[in-house]
Amino acid sequence: MNNKTHRREFLKQSTLLGLGLYINPINYPSKYLSKNNYPDTEQLMDWSDWEKYRKKVHHPCLTIKQENKELALKNIQNHDWAKDHFERIEQVIQNHIAKITPEFLLEMIEETTPGDPLWTPCPSCRDKGLPVHPHGLWAWDVEKPHEIQCTACHVVFPNNEYPEEIVLETKWGKPQKISYCGGEPFVIFRYKEGRPSFTANVRARRVQWIAGFCKTLAEGYLLTGNYSYAAKCREILLRLAECYPGWLVHVGYGEYADMAPKTAALNIMNLPEPELCPPPNKPDHALWTGFWSAGRASGVGLEADFVRKVVTAYDLTCQAKKTDGSSLFSEAEKIKIEKDLLLESTLLLVCDKKLNNKSVSNRTAVALVGMCVGHPGLVRFGLEGFDMTINGWYLPDGTTSESPFYGLMTLGGIWDMAQAGQGYSDPEGYRDSDGKRIERLDLYHATNYKSVWEAFYNGLQGDLKYPPYADSFVNTTLDVAYVDLMVANYPEKKSYLALLKEMCGDALLLHSGSQRFNSEFTESEVEPVLRLPYDLTKPNGALSFSLYYRKPQLSQESNPVLKFTDWCPPNLQIGHFRTGVDGRESLVLLSASPWGTHHENDSLNLYYWKKGTALLSDLGYLWDHPHKPNNIRALAHNTVLLDEQNQIKKGRGGEVLLFKTFPKVKVMEMASTAYSQALVYKRTTILVDHGNGQSYVVDFFRVQGGEIQDYVFHASTNDMEILDIAPNPDPELSLYDFSDIRTAKGNRTWKSQWKSETGVYTKAWCLGQEGEEMFVGTGWGQRDWKNADIGATIPYFVRRKRGNELQTFVSVFEGFEKGTSIVKKVELIDKQGLVRVETTLGVDYIMSLHNKGEVSIESDKIKLSGHFAAASVQNGGLVWKETLP
Repeated sequence: MNNKTHRREFLKQSTLLGLGLYINPINYPSKYLSKNNYPDTEQLMDWSDWEKYRKKVHHPCLTIKQENKELALKNIQNHDWAKDHFERIEQVIQNHIAKITPEFLLEMIEETTPGDPLWTPCPSCRDKGLPVHPHGLWAWDVEKPHEIQCTACHVVFPNNEYPEEIVLETKWGKPQKISYCGGEPFVIFRYKEGRPSFTANVRARRVQWIAGFCKTLAEGYLLTGNYSYAAKCREILLRLAECYPGWLVHVGYGEYADMAPKTAALNIMNLPEPELCPPPNKPDHALWTGFWSAGRASGVGLEADFVRKVVTAYDLTCQAKKTDGSSLFSEAEKIKIEKDLLLESTLLLVCDKKLNNKSVSNRTAVALVGMCVGHPGLVRFGLEGFDMTINGWYLPDGTTSESPFYGLMTLGGIWDMAQAGQGYSDPEGYRDSDGKRIERLDLYHATNYKSVWEAFYNGLQGDLKYPPYADSFVNTTLDVAYVDLMVANYPEKKSYLALLKEMCGDALLLHSGSQRFNSEFTESEVEPVLRLPYDLTKPNGALSFSLYYRKPQLSQESNPVLKFTDWCPPNLQIGHFRTGVDGRESLVLLSASPWGTHHENDSLNLYYWKKGTALLSDLGYLWDHPHKPNNIRALAHNTVLLDEQNQIKKGRGGEVLLFKTFPKVKVMEMASTAYSQALVYKRTTILVDHGNGQSYVVDFFRVQGGEIQDYVFHASTNDMEILDIAPNPDPELSLYDFSDIRTAKGNRTWKSQWKSETGVYTKAWCLGQEGEEMFVGTGWGQRDWKNADIGATIPYFVRRKRGNELQTFVSVFEGFEKGTSIVKKVELIDKQGLVRVETTLGVDYIMSLHNKGEVSIESDKIKLSGHFAAASVQNGGLVWKETLP
């Protein structure tokens, strides 16, 4: 069946059933305007306000204003890190400015529409039997601007072995030729007959580079006043303004709307003329996935990446003067750039009214254009998107609706809306249809934006990385650039300054962002885009934010203590327990977060991190890797599976039943509807902390439903041993997709132990009960989407019960460095939920009941009652006891 047949149904279902392409618009009222005053599409495409107000804009007016320039110059004068960064900018400019000739610009910026750096699988990898990523793994260098090289098989494209023999010709405007590789098509996600175009990919990379260099030239001019930098920036902007109006609306899958871009944007899923698409696909008057992967300078759905660079470059240079004092840009040139590049770039973006983690960035780009050229309606389009994002995409408690990684990506889509908007007022004389105007905008303090920043701070673990729950990479971090924004805009939050000093040193000399500097200014490869506020391969990096937003004397302010606290955001429903005087020693996560976009089958997943390593780990995110379902499924998490099935997606809810902290013990209890057959699906996790690193976790997982209940956890490494039980290999046994399966009766207490690469040990005590079986097998363990660890495996443990009665799985987990283990012996002294833990300090009793009850421990003369209770006996006496009814 041709893959185009069901495209509209696919988009409909992806919206409704969890593929997560779109989040429906949310009608939250703006603090600044009534909903009625947000202009419609027709008003946004009417540029008469631009003609009326363009000369009333005072530049620079976006994220780098005059006061930011003054801060930068003071930092350069006073700090070596700022001088070094400034010199790097100069170095990059000097390395490449000579390239900017009319001939080079014709070569780099073609009239033919760029494609996209993604959606280009490698046919050579396929022929060699190597894993084929749907986007490919490509490197590109400005010194070899006409080629890309596969970093997996090292073959260079375009390539005579894989000719682009399929050529489609456009008719609208100046005719263009779009070529595709012949041979067997690829399945690119749900696009069944995709064909790579290496030349289109290269065109997009050249445009990416030239836009980034244009912005760097503008920044160099701002800091030096060097007229030649602005002059070269002007040449680039004029060439882009010459070509951009002819670039077609297209998607990364290789489909092009052969018509006026405005017409295509207004009718992207119902085109008046057939689109161009690579055969054997047949046109159906729609672009595959619509706005989600649409663009003109690229086809990834993030035209904002290009627009933000060029509008910033124009904002910083449009008032430049020649050496004789006359304007660098003529009035005609300003109009051309504003109209044919900046305003033209908004035509596609203003037609996308839905909200997702891409469109928020596009809306910001529209607003930046509006601020820069004097179009208040475009500013309101961005402001509406900001409102929808803060009050609808992010949860009311400020946490991300998707994952830490995608939360940061979305933050990357709105940071400059807030920063450029600081102090924004409508052009003099402008009033909306109600006679109102925006005066002195402040999105940092007058909206829930402050809660978003607080949530990003609160969610960090002790090593300042984010736990990799949902679709987050293992090493996702809060970049220094964002922390500089937090410190600059919330000076009253001393915890943010503490975080900045931890990242950069008390003297603010060291700077992690500077390590990302690439002196050759090459675009080495396109990775899953985090949408940080700068390009990772570019020299301006995080230090650009330090340069423009950091107070020169900030390092002299008193050093607050960086500290994280226990936290359970009510909307996210993921509990965070910590140990250590500063909360950075360990982190226990229990998740009741419901299924949603970029979430995983991880309901009631337990994650445990301690002393710099994950004890009970999450495999993280494989981005668009074809094997990413292996990391998403419930089996890849530390949870319970029923009947060997995955958790449900649609309708899965979660509930925080209990979250309570005491000085020595903390308890959280959560329930979920992850399985339709489950009458009970509830987990109670207790963290016992005796201080000085002496802590452990007690886990009760209660489940009723289904015929088979599998309590699953996996070791983080293969350096593992099993103690107190001897599972035997069974070649005939099949269990999930494991290999090397061993099994034993698990109806007694046994334990396993593994050692991390950092030398931290994890010991897991499994308190088996009657009828319980245990299995251990080798399973999927890949964590890197670029296949650096392809073939990786880890041990999976499965504790299995059968029957329809209530089952309770009880476990104890301890992380420790060699010779420092505190737990000596663990016993289940009441199968209803009472555990005795013998430690080097004494004996702890942990009681967790399904309902409530009372237990007397005669040996220590202790009575525990209620739903939860814990006590510690040391040197023959009770030292602490906590109870919850």
